[in-house]
Amino acid sequence: MIYFKKDTALPPFIPLPRFMIASEHSINAKLLYGLLLNRTMLSQKSGWVSEDGNVYVIYTIKQMADGLNRSERTVKTALNELENAGLITRVRQGWNRANRIFLHLPDGVQLSSPPEGNICPMEVQE
Repeated sequence: MIYFKKDTALPPFIPLPRFMIASEHSINAKLLYGLLLNRTMLSQKSGWVSEDGNVYVIYTIKQMADGLNRSERTVKTALNELENAGLITRVRQGWNRANRIFLHLPDGVQLSSPPEGNICPMEVQE
């Protein structure tokens, strides 16, 4: 067991915005939003941007299920919940190709400054 010290580095983590913690969404939808937010940060860094300038994620249902240690059915339910809440938009890419997923932030959400440098919380894990 390791105690946190003054200079202990954080293990890889998934960002979860405070507005999601306070929301009435299911725990699976909250965790999936955090996973998608993490992927969105990687997409920003990689330049995965649509013609409109919106950052998108390409992430299969299986990858999401593996990342959350949940079933594909549970992930599909959480995706539908997020889409119905207006927190994501899925755009089909064609037969047997993963959708582009665009993450949304609700109006009035307080934003922090963009991270400095090449810091991305999950890049050591990927």
